[in-house]
Amino acid sequence: MKQRKMVFAVLASLTMFILVLAVNLMVTAVNKDDQTIVWATDVKKSKYNGVDIKTRVAEEALYNMAVHYPVFSEAELDEQIERYVRTKETQFFAELDSIGTEALSQQPASFSLTFRLIPAGEGFYCITFMTDTYTGTGENSVTQDTVMADAASKRFVSGRELFINPDKAARALQKPVWDSLSEEESENEQIAQHFMGEQALSNVYIEENNVIFAFPHGQTKQVRLPLKKISPYMKKEWRERFASNVTKEKPQAPETAEASSSGQKKKAALTFDDGPNPDSTAAILNVLKKYNVRATFYVLGSRVDFYPDLVERMVLEGHEIGSHSWSHKDFTKLSPEEIKMELDRTTAAVETAAGVSPLSVRPPYGATNERVNQIIGTSPVLWSVDTLDWKNRDPKAITEIVKQNVRNGSVILMHDIHKTTADALEEVIIYLQKQGYELVTVDELY
Repeated sequence: MKQRKMVFAVLASLTMFILVLAVNLMVTAVNKDDQTIVWATDVKKSKYNGVDIKTRVAEEALYNMAVHYPVFSEAELDEQIERYVRTKETQFFAELDSIGTEALSQQPASFSLTFRLIPAGEGFYCITFMTDTYTGTGENSVTQDTVMADAASKRFVSGRELFINPDKAARALQKPVWDSLSEEESENEQIAQHFMGEQALSNVYIEENNVIFAFPHGQTKQVRLPLKKISPYMKKEWRERFASNVTKEKPQAPETAEASSSGQKKKAALTFDDGPNPDSTAAILNVLKKYNVRATFYVLGSRVDFYPDLVERMVLEGHEIGSHSWSHKDFTKLSPEEIKMELDRTTAAVETAAGVSPLSVRPPYGATNERVNQIIGTSPVLWSVDTLDWKNRDPKAITEIVKQNVRNGSVILMHDIHKTTADALEEVIIYLQKQGYELVTVDELY
């Protein structure tokens, strides 16, 4: 009997030892999966409605961690944010594994994740996550990732999703972004990759009335462009969503004085109707490029359909595109449905050709009334100087009309379907620049 009790006691002790060993092994294994870390967790309300701040802090022998991230009380959004945070933590633990406990016991590692929340519209936020990792081997490793969260649709939105055609938009926006960089930065191949392929425009986010181009930490500064400048490239749903972010002054009548009383530089806008035309429009674009002048083209959708490459060239060279209808019919004689069709077809053609939406409208013949304006949904863009190039077809006469009538704030009407207009343009530009005029797009004028 004693023997049996002894055997039983030994077996019981052995079983207990095995259980303890198993638990210890499990704890060690689980510890790598972050399930046995003792977190001090806190959740506080932020100043933004429906957004809380979650903080988790852990102080272990071999490392310290502090993690802060937003909580939206929207399961789908919160799950995605949790996944992102866990991924960053897992990467940190993987680094610790490669270092080993001996080195870490001499110099504990640290990991911090913080964020910046930028409201960009009703229920729409841009979140910039910043990590700072120190593993005792050299300098701190710093990363930065920006995501856009749409609480209304309960999902993250990628930068590319904002654009009608992200690839065409990237080609057009590369120049203004490049102009903001130093020569050394603009030659950085890693930066250039943000404008090519599937990565194009994936690095943008909205901040108040600006679009931010965020490059990887250490490559270059962020580049900031006005949202107003980017709006034509954006899908209608997002333009409307961020419309309140764009500050736009109401168009004013041109001044009669040669210069404004404030002493600011005189401005005038060259505008061209009825194109594109494969010969004369191309010639006009060549002259504009030669003198580094931007203009506004009010295009006919039916012609865009035939010459999409010219419209894309206009956009790539920095010009503004407006709608002049599909078939040049008098809007005052059309039904609301017919007017809408004229505009919608033209918008679709321009978006397909160049990845932009025409945001201003010039009704054919300048024919409009209150009913037409309501259907258009915006004030039509007319003109203050009519060169009559469609009538006289004489370069000298065109130039003379401009000389006699141009004022600060003038909108000059021409047509890019006539060779004589192309022939007159160089002299017109030379005259205006000598008189101190800055030639801008209609959007820049107002």
